[in-house]
Amino acid sequence: MSADLQERPPPVDLIGRAGEVARLLELVAATASGRGAVVVVEGEPGIGKTALLDVLVTECEGVGLRVLRGAGTELEQKIPFQTILSCLASGTGAHRPDVSAVMARVRDARGEGASDWEFSVTEVVIQVLDQWCAQGPGALVVDDLHWADPATLLVLHRLQRALGTLPLLIALAIQPLPSRGDAAALLRVLKARGADTLKPAPLGDRDVALLAERLRGARPPGALLAGLSATAGNPLYVHEMVAAYEQRGASGAFTAMGAPPATDPARRLAPVGGTALPDSLTATVLAGLKPLPRRTRDVLEVAAVLGPRVYVHELASVLGVSVRELWEALSEAVEVGLLRSVDDRLAFRHDLVRQGLAGSVPEAVRTALQVQAWQTLAASGAPVERAAEYLVPADSYVTARVVDWLVRDVDRLVARAPAMAVELLERSLPTLDPDDPRAEPLRRQLARALLRAGEPAAAERTAAQALTAGDVGPAAEGELRWLVAQSVFQQGRVAESVAVAETALASPGIRGAQAARFQALAAQGHYLLGRLDTCEEAARRTVAAGESSGDAYTTAFGLCLLASLRLAALRMVEALELVDRSLTVLGGQEIRPDLQMAPHFVRGLVLMNLERGPEAHQELDAGLHDCERGGNIFLTWYHLGKASLWYYEGRWDDALAEIQAGLEIFDRLGLSQGLQSQAALIAVHRGDSRSYADLVQRQDDTPSGQNLEFLRRWARALTWEANGAPDRALDLLFESWTHGVRAMSQAYLYKLCPDIARLAAMAGDTERLRLVGDALEELAATKTVLSVRATALLCRGAYDHAPEVLVTAAETYHHAGQRLYAGYAREQEAVVLAGLGRGEEARTALNAALDLYGGLGAVWDARRAETRLAAAGVSPGRRSRRSPVTGWDALTGTEREIVAFVAQGCSNPDIGARMFLSHRTVQSHLSNIFSKLGVASRVELAVVAHQRGAEGPESPD
Repeated sequence: MSADLQERPPPVDLIGRAGEVARLLELVAATASGRGAVVVVEGEPGIGKTALLDVLVTECEGVGLRVLRGAGTELEQKIPFQTILSCLASGTGAHRPDVSAVMARVRDARGEGASDWEFSVTEVVIQVLDQWCAQGPGALVVDDLHWADPATLLVLHRLQRALGTLPLLIALAIQPLPSRGDAAALLRVLKARGADTLKPAPLGDRDVALLAERLRGARPPGALLAGLSATAGNPLYVHEMVAAYEQRGASGAFTAMGAPPATDPARRLAPVGGTALPDSLTATVLAGLKPLPRRTRDVLEVAAVLGPRVYVHELASVLGVSVRELWEALSEAVEVGLLRSVDDRLAFRHDLVRQGLAGSVPEAVRTALQVQAWQTLAASGAPVERAAEYLVPADSYVTARVVDWLVRDVDRLVARAPAMAVELLERSLPTLDPDDPRAEPLRRQLARALLRAGEPAAAERTAAQALTAGDVGPAAEGELRWLVAQSVFQQGRVAESVAVAETALASPGIRGAQAARFQALAAQGHYLLGRLDTCEEAARRTVAAGESSGDAYTTAFGLCLLASLRLAALRMVEALELVDRSLTVLGGQEIRPDLQMAPHFVRGLVLMNLERGPEAHQELDAGLHDCERGGNIFLTWYHLGKASLWYYEGRWDDALAEIQAGLEIFDRLGLSQGLQSQAALIAVHRGDSRSYADLVQRQDDTPSGQNLEFLRRWARALTWEANGAPDRALDLLFESWTHGVRAMSQAYLYKLCPDIARLAAMAGDTERLRLVGDALEELAATKTVLSVRATALLCRGAYDHAPEVLVTAAETYHHAGQRLYAGYAREQEAVVLAGLGRGEEARTALNAALDLYGGLGAVWDARRAETRLAAAGVSPGRRSRRSPVTGWDALTGTEREIVAFVAQGCSNPDIGARMFLSHRTVQSHLSNIFSKLGVASRVELAVVAHQRGAEGPESPD
């Protein structure tokens, strides 16, 4: 910790907090040096959490750290992203983050599901903060986290995962919480990941007296000390007691304040965050306001009822006065410190003061004021969620005017603040007669709101009940059935979503574009369930329905599914033609959140199988970009596609970075197990057969498992081989290839054949070598897949003991960009040559294989090759090359390129844009870079880069 930080004394109002302040200063110093951290200040209301945050902010600014500071509020808890937006809006000057992209995405609330929209906004917020951090170290300070909206908590959860490579200090203040709830879950994650937790304790009597003396500038008299005993060591209560004494002590009335009368409960201060406040503080807060003019106190009470933030124009409208008149009433409250300026509004010096004022207003009056505020804002054209903020706390208040407002504006409210919409709709619907024409559309809106609020089970029940509640028109029936289908799909019940879609298609009222949409949903479900024959017919019907109804999106959807089916059958030319038609028909339309497809993913995989690697990368990158804008459920598929492409190209660190990026995404279709199976393949080749041993033994019952179970079996087989059971591994792979794996046919599973050929050659199983070789030769005659031809040659060379055929196999694999399998061919060539007594040639072939394995870090393959040849009396004659695992030389070409960009001061989003990577993938690469180089921050990384003279990307090994 720097000397200037150590020498700065704490503010006078932080008596008894020396330990907490010292720890905060250490964290500020660490962040200033480029290392991110999280600190949580936890304690009861008034214990000094905000004061500690004040110290942290002061110290940050003192050492040049920029600060974004915001807070959660009870009234805005149901509006997504409000807390994090309050932080982003607090920046000042040239270093203020550009929030225009965030606000544009917040307003773009398309689709039926909450997860897609929230994911999309979260991605933009993370990128904005990443770019902000690229300008230098900073702090994100969030007070009253217990009132933060769930979407903000999601942002914080995502953000803390990136702290290893971001120079950001996240400081959070929160009241003690029950063990359940989103905020409590976030705290558990933060603490599990090493967040500092500060829990300021109540002040002792001596510190209470010292604090009172510092506040007064004089020793507290006995009457004040007696009153302070009621504060229980809470610093805020001490502040309020001392302030009241200063205002009333001269009158001699202070001694009576310790025992306030137990009067009307409506005038008692309500509990805050589950913590009941002492009656004495209620009396103290209210008594301290008596010296203010009556008009000022009246206005403050109204402002307190309406919330912690005083929007001057809104308050003037509610009171029916001019802004000038309102300011005349509030100016004294500002002068004495009851209100302070915060951005474009005023705020109470502490929410306990506000609640003391609000609690002094009878409940009936509070409700009337809240309703009046709603009416005023609704009539003025204010954002619908701002008006709803005041209506929601009005408890059971429902009138015909409220219902009419909902009918008119609920669509926008559902899009922007679905939790608020749910509460108001659930409050209003029971007041309507069953035959009220407003009831049916509001029930549909309730189902939509529940779905957007992340409650698909409740949305399903609501929509299903609305379908059976009475006669509904064709349009309403179609929307309700669609909501049921979407709700079921979001719960992972794909088969049921297909059944709902097919029931809808049988309804005479659902026709045209609506029917086409259900046809598309059913076809997609069949595909995800592995019902490929059924999917073929359903996809054709989807194309026909889209064309007949003029719905280009549905037509493109059906074509994309047909392309996927041709891909699974390895009919690559047809697949490419179909997916190109799909993209042409789609035109410039964005992917719909409620009916998502992945044409760029399909096209990328087709190109990958055609060994057109650079084009495949470009296509998958384009799909990643589209997904990040819309929160596509297939985003994890794109990461897996990239990982698979890197795997076959032998760039395994790049593959692992994509896998890690994919694992950080909400995984609705259960792709995480497939991603980990891909990681398991790499781990085994690199000599680690234990990390994923349990995972690959389990069955994959997720929707994605229909397409990816072969990856798990593949990793399982290699794990068995690495642990001494090669025969068992061969049996599993051969059986999987022969009979297919769930939705994957034998043709598509040619990817398993290099390992089948290698294992069969090792076991001397010539019959399996012959069967696989014959099948692949037949396949290669009709398919333009270079690696199929290479594997057929591998089988034939091993079967015929023909080294020249194996050389051709290695060259063919090389042209296909598959270095691992080129190593297999050279390894088998060495074995055959040794068997023919051509020892020196065998050593040359072995060394070639070891060089290929060494460049990949495939230590398991290198050991296997050396062991096989040692049994034949052939040794490498030199130490086989091993790729370093730490230090500069351990960095891949991609990683060195990222280091160069970091040295130039680029943010993760900037690097991703230049390298056509997602910012999550860049983050994964940075974590690996930090580990390999032993650095703890981007600052240290930049220093290393300059020392090494890193100026740009390196070519891969």
